[in-house]
Amino acid sequence: MRFALAFGTALVLACGADVDLGGGGAAEDASVDATQCGNLVAPSVPANCRACDRDGGDCQPNGCYGGYWCDTIVTDCHVAPKTCP
Repeated sequence: MRFALAFGTALVLACGADVDLGGGGAAEDASVDATQCGNLVAPSVPANCRACDRDGGDCQPNGCYGGYWCDTIVTDCHVAPKTCP
């Protein structure tokens, strides 16, 4: 039974499920530009995401919080990219 559970979990992760395993929002790889990666912009760049109250103290200029990057096309926040195509 434990093998089946472990195998099922590994299968879900290997199939590309969008799972946030933590790691924070800060860029962790030098290959990622400090401010932009495709549609994603860094926390310090003004953008149109709306994940937080801009009048509150926890909102970044990109409209996200906690180090997350803003996808300017779909206006959604994501963890920082590790690499940039």
